[in-house]
Amino acid sequence: MNIGLIGCGAMGKVYVDRLMRIKGVRVAAVCHPEWAKAAALAELPQAKIYESFSEMIARPDIDIICVTLPTYLHKEYVRMALEAGKHVICEKPLTLTEEDCWELIETSRAKGVKLCVAHVVRFFPEYKDARLRLHSGEVGAVKSVRTTRASLMPAENSWFLDKRKSGGVVFDLMIHDIDYVLWLLGDQITQIRAEIVALESGEQALAWLYYADGTKVSLEAVWGATDFHAGFDITGEQKVLRSNGFNEDIVSDNKVVHKNSRNRGVIIPEESELEDPYYSQLLSFIQAIEMNGPLPITAEEACSAVRIANRIVVCMES
Repeated sequence: MNIGLIGCGAMGKVYVDRLMRIKGVRVAAVCHPEWAKAAALAELPQAKIYESFSEMIARPDIDIICVTLPTYLHKEYVRMALEAGKHVICEKPLTLTEEDCWELIETSRAKGVKLCVAHVVRFFPEYKDARLRLHSGEVGAVKSVRTTRASLMPAENSWFLDKRKSGGVVFDLMIHDIDYVLWLLGDQITQIRAEIVALESGEQALAWLYYADGTKVSLEAVWGATDFHAGFDITGEQKVLRSNGFNEDIVSDNKVVHKNSRNRGVIIPEESELEDPYYSQLLSFIQAIEMNGPLPITAEEACSAVRIANRIVVCMES
């Protein structure tokens, strides 16, 4: 199975490294407007370098396109790949609007190809295990869920700082936990509250989701931490599941933020010592294509996360 990849940044490197470990898969082509970046990524798999995406997807032997571009470019390039009859896995979020998500979903259906969105948190062992334990009945009825996710402030002049391109901290960080909560609990959300807090060297997004059955979810995402940090706290009638020592008060006691932090940039969360979630995600996607089975994460699920993220952003703006 031949892979073509567009986007030779940090996530592109992660994809190529993992794809090279999967039996029967070959990274045959990489595409990037900057030849040097593409050449550096293409060296190990001995992939052909393209500066033109249309030329790359025109190759009949390319089965899958991996899209690891900045968010604001997802729709254009995913659509081109789907229309060319290629299966696609795209980095999260799929797009910034529900309407654009559905346009891509309809295109994939019309062309009879698979469209997967890389919400990789589902493959981190502690997150996957918590869901299994919850659905086994071990935890009992869920009363509340809290999540936190914090990283460095994006680099100056980065496209991440233009919310029209990135969606801001909600679409960069919080959407991981939005997707996870929807995977845990479904989407029967009756009310949403949210706020954005300006920090001395970053910003903090807070959101509260209220479910029809009374379950309350608290979400926190921070740009401006000294390092990457993520965790959850799932409280059920019979048991509490925690990961990474959750702070007791996420609103006023955010210890991951350092007021004088000068570090900026993007951090890729490290894989678990027990299981590499990036590898597992790509392997599951490849196997779904090979066996014509269900995708590990559907575009429809990713669209739901985009819808809730936009509802949170509207609450913040109002």
